Amino acid sequence: MSRNMIEANEYIFKILAEFVQSSEADVPVSNNKRCIKTNTKDKEWLQELKIINKQLILPNFQTASFEFKSHKYFVAVGWQSKQTIDSDEVIEFVELNAGIVTALLFELKIPLSHEAKPYDIADKILYDDPINSIIKYEDYSLISNVFEPFSVYRIPEDSAFIEKNDLDLIRISGFYALKNSQLIALNFSRETLDKFENVFFEGSESIPYENLLFSLVSVSWKYSFLDIYRCIERLFSIAFWADFHKNLKIEDSLLKFSADLENHTQWKPKEIDAVNKLIKDSPEEACRLLKEIKSFIDGTEAADCGDLVYKIRNSIVHFRPANQSINLDDKNWDMLIRASLYIVEYWYKQYDEQLTLR
Repeated sequence: MSRNMIEANEYIFKILAEFVQSSEADVPVSNNKRCIKTNTKDKEWLQELKIINKQLILPNFQTASFEFKSHKYFVAVGWQSKQTIDSDEVIEFVELNAGIVTALLFELKIPLSHEAKPYDIADKILYDDPINSIIKYEDYSLISNVFEPFSVYRIPEDSAFIEKNDLDLIRISGFYALKNSQLIALNFSRETLDKFENVFFEGSESIPYENLLFSLVSVSWKYSFLDIYRCIERLFSIAFWADFHKNLKIEDSLLKFSADLENHTQWKPKEIDAVNKLIKDSPEEACRLLKEIKSFIDGTEAADCGDLVYKIRNSIVHFRPANQSINLDDKNWDMLIRASLYIVEYWYKQYDEQLTLR
């Protein structure tokens, strides 16, 4: 269904008018009809561009995907990084035009810039024109510059982020954040950032990538870890019932079987047992990192690594007297995140085909 060009333009200039009128600036706003001028090519973009998905990541950063003429596109709102994205094999920068700008301002409801000034908008955009009943703005940037910045990228058809002809917005948003260090608040090591990128590129389809994305852009080490721990937590009953499910040759997926069992019996494995079962068979590098963290905490590498992970998790989510507070420095938090990424990557690959509710 084609987009209504009049409706899109009316929305944009209504937002500008309301901003000026609600400010302390005592300036009149004329009743002229207004639109961003488009040529034939621009009109095609404006009418046919189809928004597929949207994702709010940070208060000042959101992403979206859209399709146009069977091609897939990625949009980053609140951040411009043409200079920092240099891999055309992954995403290819697209020059904006009046049609793209009008469509995205309307469909994504992109907010006004914090630097927008009501007097400037009234003077340069919402001026009165007694001669022309419709004011057409030939330079779309005059309008787009008072909104939050946004960039558009075309995604190659053979991109690792396209699965079953759908663009995985969460995974490509993670890649984009990794290429824009200003979006990442925590002091991750290069090794951990590389591990994030490797998982976003090559990880199993079943991984809850939204958790990894929010772990990456978190402003707190504790909550960064908890987001990845949730990915591990999803595997608790899966790992516990895997052999039983296989031996009985049950046709339902392991995820569905585990979910049905818990829903009907209210039974689920103890978390500490499930954590230990998963982590003891995890990649050697994950266990090495966890032992190093254990040594930092109490000077020993003894005991199951799963105990350590569960203890750190409890120290964050519980505030009971029996739960000991655990204080890690940046280096050890970083190692904990990296170890968790190894665990998530490994086990989701092992159970990938079983992690559907079929």
